[in-house]
Amino acid sequence: MAQHSTKPPRVPQGETTGREQNTTIARALLTELFEKGNLDAADQWVHPDFVNHEAPPANSQGPEGLKETVAWLRSLWGPMRFEIKDEICEDDKVVARVLMHGRHVGEFLGRAPTGKDSATKQIRIWRIEDGKAIEHWSVRDDLGQALQLGLIGG
Repeated sequence: MAQHSTKPPRVPQGETTGREQNTTIARALLTELFEKGNLDAADQWVHPDFVNHEAPPANSQGPEGLKETVAWLRSLWGPMRFEIKDEICEDDKVVARVLMHGRHVGEFLGRAPTGKDSATKQIRIWRIEDGKAIEHWSVRDDLGQALQLGLIGG
């Protein structure tokens, strides 16, 4: 019987694994696009056939669609900051549980900006192909965010 090693494969110094590369891409998307507002980074990190499953049906897809979405989100929340709480990478997917920090500076849920800060729980899933993000899904705590901002309940 063949013996199976329980040690992970050794990666030669200076080389990255697919897992490391995929995690780097997912983090670059959050940092460069969403946090810094560097929309041109989409051309580097986003696949031409990119599908954002969270965008409304009429929204553009591909890198240009993500640029539009990020510009819109930054008009709502200003410069956002993503605090990664957990990150899981398996095969071609990266899943991140994050806390998105932002300030309410644009109309949200039909309500005028409050100028208040919020920290919103989110789950983001990126599928990576050919070194670029090709699909994105997310789950956001919009109710918790609206409560923090005083837009509902109280």
